[in-house]
Amino acid sequence: MKTRIIKYLVVISFLGGLLSACSKESALDVSIINYDTYEPSEIDNWIARNLTDPYNIEVIYRYSRDQHDLNRNISPPDESKVIPQMRVVIEGFLKVYEKVGGKTFVKVYSPKQFVLFGSHNYRDDGVVIAGTADGGRRITLYGLNYLDTTSANSVLGNLGTVHHEFTHILNQIRTIPPDFELVSVGDYFANWTDNTQNPESLSRSLGFISRYARSSVGEDFAEMLSTLVVEGQAYFDKYAYDSGQEGFNKLKAKESIVRDYLMSNFNIDLNELQYEFAKVMSQRYNSSYYDLPSLIRNVFLGEMSLNISESWAVERGVSTKFRQAFETLKQRFFGSGYNVANLLLDFDSANKAILKVNFTSVSGTGNYWGYYDLNFTIQPDGKIKFSLSPTQGTGTVYSNAAIEWVRNNSDPIITYLTASAFNMGWFPFNGFSGLEDFQKYPGFFVEGEPDNYFYGPRKSKSY
Repeated sequence: MKTRIIKYLVVISFLGGLLSACSKESALDVSIINYDTYEPSEIDNWIARNLTDPYNIEVIYRYSRDQHDLNRNISPPDESKVIPQMRVVIEGFLKVYEKVGGKTFVKVYSPKQFVLFGSHNYRDDGVVIAGTADGGRRITLYGLNYLDTTSANSVLGNLGTVHHEFTHILNQIRTIPPDFELVSVGDYFANWTDNTQNPESLSRSLGFISRYARSSVGEDFAEMLSTLVVEGQAYFDKYAYDSGQEGFNKLKAKESIVRDYLMSNFNIDLNELQYEFAKVMSQRYNSSYYDLPSLIRNVFLGEMSLNISESWAVERGVSTKFRQAFETLKQRFFGSGYNVANLLLDFDSANKAILKVNFTSVSGTGNYWGYYDLNFTIQPDGKIKFSLSPTQGTGTVYSNAAIEWVRNNSDPIITYLTASAFNMGWFPFNGFSGLEDFQKYPGFFVEGEPDNYFYGPRKSKSY
């Protein structure tokens, strides 16, 4: 660098000598204006008030080519999208972590720079890059021009990217535990877009939450945490169970490590994080994704217990009409020499539930299950109506249920479930529940009959 400066000085001195030999002088009529200066706009002032001052976060939204790959053509954002985008970041990301981890956590660990681009970032192989994280401090978001804050699904997708990229930042500050990689050691596959060598069925069976998660350990961890937060526990549990036993075991092992990572490194409770995120999406963006009808339609609910002999029912109470049906069922089985050990309602598909009756002989020599398929429809008014399916399944559990005395003993609950159309909601039916009850007790009640309802704890399926 010094050599280049010396050369320039020699040239300048030479030119200076030539100029001094010319006696004619004239004033230059040139106006020198610095066109790089600008007055802060309304957007800049909003960013300063809501992000820079409270969180020390800078937002770059004016086009800057050195902020993205130089070999790609990417457009700047529509300025009308900048404030809505960053409001989504504040409400669905910063405030969520602030409520769970505290203000200090957000000020210390949050990215200090967001870079926004309007168009998507397309790779040569057609893959769309939604965002990147760099240096533990910067998140770049692409596709801003497609964000629709009136659409809960659009906001969910956008925040999925934000939470994914923030996980990378956390990992750059606190490394991923070695045990996480060991769960899928030897199964990572860089060319994750290859449909032949990495179909979804294979990535799931190997314990990956998405095909992309299989590309590297870092992406695996980021996909796990962002999915658990944004999609929620019910979605994750269903995905894990449907991935087969090996996939299930690996996904649940990874979940345990992710939970411990957040708690041991940052004192962040994942349950609280999931709750606060769902609360924002439900109350601020009118998302129904975490509501009970949505979980039933999407087949995320799993099973619920109807056994009111358990402690949850003693503590929280049971409606008179459901108790009558349950006690009659118990008495009939006892009269036949059996105790009712369990009673479950399994939402097996988008239009079928299975009533599972578990009864054991009083002598202790036999343990049996009887299954009854119940069709259901969700009516235009939002109520659910059950009916006993005219075609039942096959196998021992259905054969047991078809035995005349077993069918007669089970009838009180079948009749109760099929007699009314039920409204749906999370018990205790008082709007968006608190953390303690969040998505724990699916409930069904008959409108206008305050003492006619049933509910029970949600039970995720496992192997």
